[in-house]
Amino acid sequence: MRFLFTGPASVGHLFPMVSTAQALQAAGHQVLFAVSAPYDQMRRTGLPTVKIGDGSTLMDSFKRAQNGADLEFVSDGNSPEDTERLAAAGFAEDGRVTIDDLLSLASDWRPDVIVHAAFQAAAPLVSAALGIPAVVHNFGVMSGFAMVGRLAGLLADEYRARGVEGPATHTVLDVVPATMGGDGTGWRVRYVPHNGAGPVPRDLASRGSRPRIAITLGTVVTAFAGVNPVARVVSEAASVDAEFLLAVGDTDLSPLGTLPGNVRVLPWVPLAQLLDTADAIVHHGGAGTMLTAAALGVPQLILPQGADHFINVEAATGLGFALRATGDEVDAALLDRLLTDEALRKGAAATRSEIEALPSPADLVASFEAIG
Repeated sequence: MRFLFTGPASVGHLFPMVSTAQALQAAGHQVLFAVSAPYDQMRRTGLPTVKIGDGSTLMDSFKRAQNGADLEFVSDGNSPEDTERLAAAGFAEDGRVTIDDLLSLASDWRPDVIVHAAFQAAAPLVSAALGIPAVVHNFGVMSGFAMVGRLAGLLADEYRARGVEGPATHTVLDVVPATMGGDGTGWRVRYVPHNGAGPVPRDLASRGSRPRIAITLGTVVTAFAGVNPVARVVSEAASVDAEFLLAVGDTDLSPLGTLPGNVRVLPWVPLAQLLDTADAIVHHGGAGTMLTAAALGVPQLILPQGADHFINVEAATGLGFALRATGDEVDAALLDRLLTDEALRKGAAATRSEIEALPSPADLVASFEAIG
């Protein structure tokens, strides 16, 4: 069988689908990813990729949706409704420029099933137009079905232009346990982290002599706020008996000044491997980061910045595997609690067990085969 995967050119939306695609490929099926610019996001996955779109990026799409106004990402906490409305406007524009290419590709390659990120606005139209079964592949806590409906409403003119009334009925795949969220009307799958490839420093393959706390801001926040969200974490690190692993890629660190001796700057390291020997993590609340840590049972301190972070942190604190704070609220006592709070560690272990109890991507191959 042939499975066409597609999603916005953002690792937060593409990478959660990689394990599913790999499972189908390992079972002998053909998989193909269709992605828009920048096209290098998928190169390190080893999966075949076709370019779609007009060469503009997701950032370009959000600027078009806001009529060229400066983009803002960091907020004091939008409501879930505001978050989804703002996201839908940008992702609808991003999907609009991929419709023709995706329609042409699907017509030529003739996949048996289209598997698409909930925020890929063109895929439901293409699925309906060609009568190809589709699976909405969620990436975290948010509802994929709700976003598919929003995006279809914003692209109503595109549907009408192609004689399609609306998105076809879809199967949905949740990557979180029921206690954490998702849609809950289709399948659930174990979250298997895929964070890209990269070298892992040899000494991070085993436990260190002191506790380790990883610090990361994902792939989006630093473009808007640099390292400012974790500046207080870094300054307080000197008062904590732990090694802090600062993993923020090639972001400018000069705003942090002279780093404490127990703060170690790392190059790009795949997050799952970084956390394998870490005792805790401080991060922004992105779904990929939160779920990678949750799948490994690592206690978390979340400093939500924008997008879906506030939705994610509500789920995380509700299940007891994360603490929540603003950057200014971080102090040595909070970082010590992150390492020593027994209830937090039990919450992290319990959530890991819930995730591990879900079917693996390989377990769902037969379900995918049945809908094609």
